[in-house]
Amino acid sequence: MKKILAFSGSNNPKSINQQLLLAAIKKIDECNDVHLIQLSEYKAPLYSPVIEEKGIPKSIKELFQLFTEADGFIIASPEHNGLPSSFFKNIIDWLSRIDQRFFGDKPVVLMSTSPGATGGASHLQILEKLFPRWGGNICGMYSLGDFNTKFDISNSSILDPSENAKLDKAMTTLTQ
Repeated sequence: MKKILAFSGSNNPKSINQQLLLAAIKKIDECNDVHLIQLSEYKAPLYSPVIEEKGIPKSIKELFQLFTEADGFIIASPEHNGLPSSFFKNIIDWLSRIDQRFFGDKPVVLMSTSPGATGGASHLQILEKLFPRWGGNICGMYSLGDFNTKFDISNSSILDPSENAKLDKAMTTLTQ
């Protein structure tokens, strides 16, 4: 059994990326243990070397422990102006102060969605280049454009069969 840590890079509890994450989790074989967390529960001030001198926040140390215990990750990251959210970037900055390779050379599925046609694909390309620096082995990527027409929020599922197949493929790589 693999322990999969799943989270959205958003601090919005109603995030459409959180909805996509829920759809992805349903595709993980039940013989795996998926631990869904809310990153917003791991409070941290905006990273600064001056603040770091006072110590790494306890919540970030707790989050790092979860990363250590995980065998793999599912991350749904919102795109803000073509980049990952500042909230997610701040969490990354703090985790990297404990260990630059905080993903521990473990598999990661990266995904994103947006109401626009590209579904956050441009910032996923940026993250794909950066994650190896942090010890994240990208084993799958998925981007869902036109979220409002291709997703059913009431049951956390993708309506478009071809998009569903793409997500299936990305998720399969995580548990092999």
